[in-house]
Amino acid sequence: MVRRVVVCLALLGATNAWSLNAQLDHKRLALGEPLTLSISGKAASLEQLDLTPLNRDFEVFGQTLSRSDGQGTVQITLYPLHTGKLAVPPLGNGNERSRSLPIEVMASSELMPTTRFKLYTEPAQPFVRQPTRLTLEICDDGSLEWQRPKLPLNSQAQLRVLGEEQIEIEQEGGRCTAHRYHWAVLPTQAGVIDLALPRLEAGKFGQRFRLPPPKATFSATAVPGWLPLNVPVGRPTISVEPMAKESPTERPLAWRFTVDSGYSADGLKALLALQLQTYAAWKIYPPTIETLVPEERDSPLNRLAVTLYALPEASGPLSVPALALPYFDPATTRLEQIVLPTQQLQIYDPFWRKLSQVAAVLLGFVLLQAAMHLIGREVQWRRARHEALTAIAQATRTAELVRILKAFHLRADTPTAATLRRWLGNMHSQVGNDAALSALVATVEACHYGQQSIDLAEIKRQALTVIARLRPHRRWK
Repeated sequence: MVRRVVVCLALLGATNAWSLNAQLDHKRLALGEPLTLSISGKAASLEQLDLTPLNRDFEVFGQTLSRSDGQGTVQITLYPLHTGKLAVPPLGNGNERSRSLPIEVMASSELMPTTRFKLYTEPAQPFVRQPTRLTLEICDDGSLEWQRPKLPLNSQAQLRVLGEEQIEIEQEGGRCTAHRYHWAVLPTQAGVIDLALPRLEAGKFGQRFRLPPPKATFSATAVPGWLPLNVPVGRPTISVEPMAKESPTERPLAWRFTVDSGYSADGLKALLALQLQTYAAWKIYPPTIETLVPEERDSPLNRLAVTLYALPEASGPLSVPALALPYFDPATTRLEQIVLPTQQLQIYDPFWRKLSQVAAVLLGFVLLQAAMHLIGREVQWRRARHEALTAIAQATRTAELVRILKAFHLRADTPTAATLRRWLGNMHSQVGNDAALSALVATVEACHYGQQSIDLAEIKRQALTVIARLRPHRRWK
């Protein structure tokens, strides 16, 4: 009898110990797939259910509670944290507890492909304050649509979102689709830096997957204590815009260049303002610095557009400032500097420039008029000589030949001569003393006044020869 009583009490205790009924919708699933845990029992007990024991192997993503007549059912969505043979632990307390449920978590399934993660920095071990690119690479078969994880704020580093890409790569002897997400990281202290990555989410056919992220840690090396705060770590890249070769006085000049580096806008501005103090023309206006998007979107460097202004007050040559940008070289661990290429331009006074331009125009006009005058005279005497030669060739009498000679002159303002001697004097003043011309006049006079009998054709040949070689004296051109 006593024995039966003990057995009945034991059975009653066992029934009370499992008064919360627990069930799983899957006994096997892949890492990343959701798991639904359903627990039924008294609604009051379910409202006070402690889910903390689940956190060891599962992520509690959400729960819902339904009640009816004092009873209830709670449905809990879980995501496994690792693969292997796991167990959902008993939940509840006292005499109201659920039983342990075994579950097998695999690396992949028909729905969930094998997924590999890789997280790395470039450079692998940066210095403090050195712009670094952090990359998360997720490799799968290309069937999953991933969401970019959001990195939380970190006291050990400054973070900035960069671009992302999706490419096909070779990995572990096979091809896979690599989803790469990039961040710019600027370590602010030396030592191991731990970045708390959130759960990685993906979707496929409306199904939501959540996977535990890889461990995100890297080390940062301390910089020397003597390194100023405004000096970046890593060599900057500078692109300088060429300036005009000349500019007027009292007109502001702008010299522009871009800097890709770890400089901050305020730090670079303070450094430039300090160096410009020795340049009177360039220190009047403070430099302006604008932050741009780098040409390489995935670069962790800052791209700063710098504009320096000058107001030249005097004419003459003007050189741009000889600027030097210091930086800490991680390879040599020394302080180095980049000197910007120098340029020189000519500053001119616009008043004297305009005055010289007007003088040049006037001088050109005068020279043009003189040239036109000389050309006109050249054309005039050549035409007069041509007409005289034509008339001489057509003359039929000596008297006609005399008239043609007295009317011929190499200057347009010379009137017809009264006599051949007067004409000879005028011609000597225009072409210089010419013996052949004097001989021609003597021959024509002798024939015209009957002193000699000379054939007209012979006189005409002599006249054509003499007149054809006549050219005005240089001063008459």
